Amino acid sequence: MAKNLVATCPSCDEKLVVTRLNCDNCELELNGDFPLSRFDYLSADELDFIESFLKVQGNFKTLQNEKCMSYPAVKKKFRDIMNHLNLSPLIGDKNESLMTTADIRPVKESDSLVVKKIKEKLNAGGGQALIPLFSGDLCPITYDPKGKGLVSPKIPPLNQLTWEAFEAALEVVIRNGGKALKGKARSGAKLGSDDLPLDSVEGYIAHKVHGVQIGETAFGPGFVIAAVLDWAGVCRNERGYLMINPSFMSEILFQEESK
Repeated sequence: MAKNLVATCPSCDEKLVVTRLNCDNCELELNGDFPLSRFDYLSADELDFIESFLKVQGNFKTLQNEKCMSYPAVKKKFRDIMNHLNLSPLIGDKNESLMTTADIRPVKESDSLVVKKIKEKLNAGGGQALIPLFSGDLCPITYDPKGKGLVSPKIPPLNQLTWEAFEAALEVVIRNGGKALKGKARSGAKLGSDDLPLDSVEGYIAHKVHGVQIGETAFGPGFVIAAVLDWAGVCRNERGYLMINPSFMSEILFQEESK
């Protein structure tokens, strides 16, 4: 009867190696030291998660339904397995142009708190990262070569992920009491309409940062901006809304009291 592979020593918890291999067909026997793969050291639960991840082709939202887990729990599980495998997210070949510009940027004293948070998180990954969007897809980000903010192949137009855009998103969330509509700029809605209010995240960014006026349409980078703010621990990216993270709000209040 076949038994599950034991990958760690039950006595000292160190990793085990295979020292003998047998062929059931011809009874050939090989002796030596045969290291196990990094996947052999994962738990049965982690392997099951990876199998489901492959079945849904990496879509976090579908995986959430498949595993009956909350979206944050799926993201945490994925990160934990990546760490267990000692793997770092990489940007694919189609984003090679972004990889050539990936580096770290200094966190300046003059930077706003939200910019500092994003820089610190991105610097920890060497200047590039794959962040989960609300849809479940992964979005590559890295620094803008000119230092204006971030760039991503998900947002081809330039100057859409500027530091000012992230600051404006946080500003409108705070103005709305900690929770603001995202807005539906990508649907073609006009600024000031029910789908794109001026006090929505995308509406406010379009007006304040890009000069879009009431009655005009605007480009919609908000789905990436909201995902970055969630990834950086600044806000929570909810369906239709962007909400400030209470711990980040505490940092803002502490900073203001210290002035």
